Amino acid sequence: MKYLLLNRHASSLSAGFKMSDHDRELAQIGFKECELMGKKIRQKEISFDLMLSSSAIRAYVTCQLMASEINYPIDKIQVCSNIYGANKDLLKSIIKNTSDHVDSLAVYGHNPAFHLLAEELYNENICQFPPCSMFYVSFDVVNWINCFEGNRKFIFFHFPTI
Repeated sequence: MKYLLLNRHASSLSAGFKMSDHDRELAQIGFKECELMGKKIRQKEISFDLMLSSSAIRAYVTCQLMASEINYPIDKIQVCSNIYGANKDLLKSIIKNTSDHVDSLAVYGHNPAFHLLAEELYNENICQFPPCSMFYVSFDVVNWINCFEGNRKFIFFHFPTI
């Protein structure tokens, strides 16, 4: 059995004149969203073998804050620059190439890929995938390479309401 959490980055600042999209930081409300959503993960007693983050600052900081809420070592977070700007197919490829030693994977990144992949896995329309949304699913497979072809079970979809 493999478990996947898709976690969109928390609310961020708008890109300024001299700031690239990649370098956008979290807004104050984003920190509150992370605290709220991190508590939800902790209350559900979910842990991860691997936390994988986009290289974008807003996604990486979201990942760090969530990791601290669940006592995941921050120095064990892996950054994958390909998540930033990934389309749904590239995101699926990144997930499928995860080591099979990892049974529980959390991925931190961006829309529209996260929203589109969540809809595909849920098999229904999801009206919105707001900042700090979490989509959790299990796959009845041994290898990540087969996760999108095997049986899967939707576990939850949460987003912060602040």
